[in-house]
Amino acid sequence: MTKCIWMSALLILTALTGYSQTLEELKQTRTEKQAMLDEKQAEVDALQSEITGLTDQIHLLAGWRTGLSGIVGLNIFEANQWAGNPNPNSSSIGLNVNLTAFANRNEEKWFWNNKLLANKAWQTININDQDGGDLFDNSTADLLNLSSLYGYKLTEKIAISALGEMNTSIEMFLEPGTVDIGVGATWTPISNLTVVVHPFNYRLSFPAMGEVDAQGALGAKIRADYARELLIKGKTIGWSSTLMGFVPYTDETLEVADKDGVTQNAGLEELTWLNTFSFTIWKG
Repeated sequence: MTKCIWMSALLILTALTGYSQTLEELKQTRTEKQAMLDEKQAEVDALQSEITGLTDQIHLLAGWRTGLSGIVGLNIFEANQWAGNPNPNSSSIGLNVNLTAFANRNEEKWFWNNKLLANKAWQTININDQDGGDLFDNSTADLLNLSSLYGYKLTEKIAISALGEMNTSIEMFLEPGTVDIGVGATWTPISNLTVVVHPFNYRLSFPAMGEVDAQGALGAKIRADYARELLIKGKTIGWSSTLMGFVPYTDETLEVADKDGVTQNAGLEELTWLNTFSFTIWKG
């Protein structure tokens, strides 16, 4: 009987030892395979970066380079006696439309960049059976920006430039809004970054009140446009960023009014920063 017990214990110990060795071997093999995968992924990322650079060069030599991206987002929510909600009976609808387009041309002695930014959003919220109104009566974002930049190259990265830009809204076109026309210099340190500094810029500001005349001012205009495709774990993420600013040389103000007719004096200075990220979730 004792011999049987010892033999059984020996067999169990042998089996556990073999299982432990097999498990360690599997872990070691997995680690080695993961290292090989990481090495191959680094090579793929490097090749993808080279392909992107070659594509940019091809586009530069091919003439006009154009692009268009758009986002449409819809959110619908409704709660009916849902105790987990702070407002058990509530509903909301949100709609957002975003559009970015460009048409650029880069020649040996000159370049011409054109860009369109448009963003429109609506949202309505009904709380405890209180009507929040029609969706399209509740606009939460409204932006329309058009710009055209022409430059004559002094060097590969510095150019004398002229810029025309309009910044307003879609629904209330130039009520209010601004129009800029100016000259100065443009710096392009890399292919996807354009920095505009125009110390001689004339801005025409349009108020929201129809009976108030537009007002002009001389100042400095600054604009920077940056676009890049980021490669993260094999996924491409597009990033577009635009920074715009205007500093007037005088302290003049413009009389504006809100939708309720309340008037106030507003300065002519401006600072706007717009960022857009886009990526593919599934197929296209």
